[in-house]
Amino acid sequence: MKMCRWLYIGLAWFSSWVSAEEVVWLGADFPPMSMSQGEYAHQGYIDAMYKFLKESLPQYQFSEKTVPWARAMHTAQMGGPYCLISAFYTPERAKFLRFTEPYGYFLPLGLVVRAEDKAKFAEFITASDRINIEKLLADEKLIIGLAGDRSYGPLIDGLLAPLLASDAPNVHKAYQDESSKILVNMLGHKRFDYMFGYPSEMVFYEAPTIKLLFYQIDGSDKLLEGRLSCTKGPVTDAVFADVSKLVTRQESFSVFQGAYERWLPEYLLGPYRQQLAQLRKAKF
Repeated sequence: MKMCRWLYIGLAWFSSWVSAEEVVWLGADFPPMSMSQGEYAHQGYIDAMYKFLKESLPQYQFSEKTVPWARAMHTAQMGGPYCLISAFYTPERAKFLRFTEPYGYFLPLGLVVRAEDKAKFAEFITASDRINIEKLLADEKLIIGLAGDRSYGPLIDGLLAPLLASDAPNVHKAYQDESSKILVNMLGHKRFDYMFGYPSEMVFYEAPTIKLLFYQIDGSDKLLEGRLSCTKGPVTDAVFADVSKLVTRQESFSVFQGAYERWLPEYLLGPYRQQLAQLRKAKF
């Protein structure tokens, strides 16, 4: 019995020692950012970053767990050997996560319209080729499609608030799962005139019968920072330190940019690269 007891204690100690080198990367399916199944499984730009991390840091036993996003955040908040690739920095998340320097930059949320309706939106285009969103939302003739449970960021949420509170007739809300897919389909079938989305989402969900255009929004066109994050604690100290060094290498930027640009429409490549160059010039 004593031998069995000591064997059990020894195995338990060994198991805890091995797990110290194991880190679970939490994520959710956000096509085409990250995809765990389907025709393009593991071909998203976040998937490319995870593969790069795993190959660059062989000293760790990385595994990936795909769960609903709310569950991923709750799991990280509870603590443990967890890291995340697709969590944007917020002061609230910084209370339980530590974030690296940016590994790359994304185009922000913008306006998505049917290509055939381009002329309808000409009067809302600014001198910098952005959409004047306040002027557009005030036009009751053009209907917007919204995901019922999605936040579009402080600026847009603030502008939408009075419209939602007054049940404005130019607002159409959808509550289905996979809201981006549903909204693009509804936009294609002319249930409304425009929606908000990321350009990569538009490319992913666009179909031969649905030709779309993306416009950046004036005042909300700053590139978004992609950062890696890990829970706070001794278990993730080493991996966070190594990951932090990795993201500062040019190779990291190149891996992300190549994978990200695959999911951008060609007419946005020039403006995106120009913004990227201006940002890097300002930083260095």
